[in-house]
Amino acid sequence: MSETLFGIPAAFYAPGKKRLGLLGYVFLCVLCIGFFTPGIATMPPTDRDESSFAQASKQMVESGDYVDIRLQDKPRYQKPIGIYWLQSAAARMLNPHHLNQIWAYRVPSFVGATTAVLLTAAIGDLLFGPAAGLLAAVMLAGCVLLNVEARLAKTDAMLLACVVAAQYALARAYLRQASGWAMPLLFWTAMAAGILIKGPIILLPVLGTLLWLRIADGTISWLRALRPGIGIVYMLALVSPWFIAITMQSHGAFIEKSAGHDMLAKIWQGQNRGIMPPGLHLMALPIAFFPFSLFVVLAAPDAWKNRHDDKVKFCLGWLIPAWIVFELSLTKLPHYVLPTYPALALMAGKFVQDGLPTISTTTRRLPVALIIGLWIFIGAGFAVLFSILPYLSDGAFSAPQIAAGAILILAQGAALMFMLRDKPASIAVMAAGGLIFMAVTFGDTLPDLRHVWLSREVVDAADSIAGQSGQCAAHGHRQIVAAGYHEPSLAFLGGTDTIMAPDGAAAARALQQDSCRVAVITAKNIPAFLSAFPADAPRPVAVRTITGLNSGHGGAATLTLYRMPPS
Repeated sequence: MSETLFGIPAAFYAPGKKRLGLLGYVFLCVLCIGFFTPGIATMPPTDRDESSFAQASKQMVESGDYVDIRLQDKPRYQKPIGIYWLQSAAARMLNPHHLNQIWAYRVPSFVGATTAVLLTAAIGDLLFGPAAGLLAAVMLAGCVLLNVEARLAKTDAMLLACVVAAQYALARAYLRQASGWAMPLLFWTAMAAGILIKGPIILLPVLGTLLWLRIADGTISWLRALRPGIGIVYMLALVSPWFIAITMQSHGAFIEKSAGHDMLAKIWQGQNRGIMPPGLHLMALPIAFFPFSLFVVLAAPDAWKNRHDDKVKFCLGWLIPAWIVFELSLTKLPHYVLPTYPALALMAGKFVQDGLPTISTTTRRLPVALIIGLWIFIGAGFAVLFSILPYLSDGAFSAPQIAAGAILILAQGAALMFMLRDKPASIAVMAAGGLIFMAVTFGDTLPDLRHVWLSREVVDAADSIAGQSGQCAAHGHRQIVAAGYHEPSLAFLGGTDTIMAPDGAAAARALQQDSCRVAVITAKNIPAFLSAFPADAPRPVAVRTITGLNSGHGGAATLTLYRMPPS
């Protein structure tokens, strides 16, 4: 790779330039901090998955029960315990006196995303050389989907770290570089961690790789280097204790709900999201992997042309079988295919480093022009969407966001210019433009949207209302009663004791029992709420109305806050 302004500095290489050196990995850590941390502390908890995970983890810290998983007074048996252990540990260590602040619960996702980036560089270094590994890691770190997941207190970023760790050990074994016990220990520990975090999903990319290589090569005898006999026993020893404990404690309800109602429902029933036909993940790829989806698409012909090369074959085995399963599943969410993204980045890094030979020599310019045109359109769409979002939400424009959108579009233009003579440099330019855009979007624009974060507005208003009462303020006591608005973010921010009343009448009864309670009532529930108060009894006082987007179900909501008049 040329030592240009945007080339890989010589200091990033280990002596001999055959491996990526320590400084290269330090650079990637700094890059991940730049990409993933803006907004991680200032963006309110999102509904519904993130807030549900964080609230259940918070309750573990509050109750001291690290076996059962509960969301307020109900069991939450969608996913295994791993992510809850990590989030509760992060909250206890980093922010034990402010358990209602979301940032500590997001730290495991940040760590998982960063680990995945570093291990992607290590796999690329192993398969294709240090330059290709570094390019692949930069593209993975900068893609939209990982930037979203790195900021959310969910399972997917940490699952990705487990997948990439297992695939690193598998690649070492495939290349006959797995002597000793280090790689077997890494592989089976990663498999156990992945199962504890998201059940059997980690098996899809791993078994898919093994199946692909078995068909292509006719053997997987090299797998013996990972000690599968002892390794499976070791993996089961790690995962079994909790599964046995939760099965006994829940009387089998965890297995029934997790495997039957959650996983199988997503595969065969669409989980109330409708039937989604195959191909949607592929159609979403240009957006989810933006701004580096252009390089993935342009590298695809070279990847297929070199499919018989052992190292490319490994990446295709990582990608194709698992992707097919995800496409066949009736439930499709963008993050489902995230475990395959490192394989895409690795092949893109390899063939960008080689100069994209197939595309560079093709005489069929129209398809290339259409691909580039779509990529530019997506970038302009991101720039325009987030520039007008503050106006759509709050009626005001954000100058930093408009500037960041302009920088993104300029970076696209500069990247196309560099592609003519230095294709790796175009990745560097796009990474810089994407970093600025995402830092402003996640760190400034999204947290400042007032009408998008309803739970934050409700809790701030409830605190202000309770603070006006000397008795409530003196004892630091405030409790929210909600009817119609039951988002988990309200329980997380408002406190585990938030009362989710089934209807307006139940909310009225709860409000009358404690003068420090504040009721949050949707417009639909107001008539039942008000009619539940006897004519000769004190009537509640409407103190504030909040309007905005209920992101949990995607519709507009009007919430009215009530309190009882002073005695």
